Amino acid sequence: MMKKGFLYILIFSLLSTTFLAAQCYPDRHSTNWFDGWVSCEKSPNPIVSYGETHWIMYDLGYNYVLNETKLWNANEPKNLNYGINDFNIDYSLDGVTWTNLGEFNLKQAPGITTYEGDEGPDFNATKARFVLITPSSNYGGDCYGLSELKISITDPFEVIDEADGFNAMAYPNPFINNVSLKIVSLDENAPVNYALYDLLGRHITSNTFNMSEGIDTYELTLNGNALSIGIYILKITQNNKERSFKLIKK
Repeated sequence: MMKKGFLYILIFSLLSTTFLAAQCYPDRHSTNWFDGWVSCEKSPNPIVSYGETHWIMYDLGYNYVLNETKLWNANEPKNLNYGINDFNIDYSLDGVTWTNLGEFNLKQAPGITTYEGDEGPDFNATKARFVLITPSSNYGGDCYGLSELKISITDPFEVIDEADGFNAMAYPNPFINNVSLKIVSLDENAPVNYALYDLLGRHITSNTFNMSEGIDTYELTLNGNALSIGIYILKITQNNKERSFKLIKK
């Protein structure tokens, strides 16, 4: 089960200063050839069984929960035939083991600055870090091109397993006095308890707070200025579900 809070990843094959040029207006794409990916030579695909192909792989840098997509095809007026036509999408957590999402088709771009792309496939809340696009055909050009990919993601912190009940994160760590607790829960009406212990299991302090709608971060009073430098254990409980964090007092 998950609590959804949507973010967006705008992905360019060239990570440079092309963002402003490509997105002067929301969801519109420029007609500049450098605002995107172009491949004119085949190379070994990350999926060995595909052989040598044109391909582009995106490393999102984290295991995100992926949802809807939107794609902008090659939109430079003189090279619209570079645009990909049929293509496969594969995804992976580690860049080694891949799962095929399916084979899809993308319309040829119109070559105008008001081009707003087309809806792509839905990952249906699939967790992945790597996304691979492998086109099998284009619109007749000598090269293959794609302007942009946008993926709607769910913040992984908001994805809560039914058995866990809540997700939590304590910071800063190391801490000096108090810490903040970021928490999202399947039951925001249940009180949250916290307790601090030393490494010998001796109770130091504890308290309870109630969550408020629209707020996910709360300050926990630990009175760290009165504690010795060292390692402590912070336990968070709600509805008999528990999380423990190792905190360093500096």
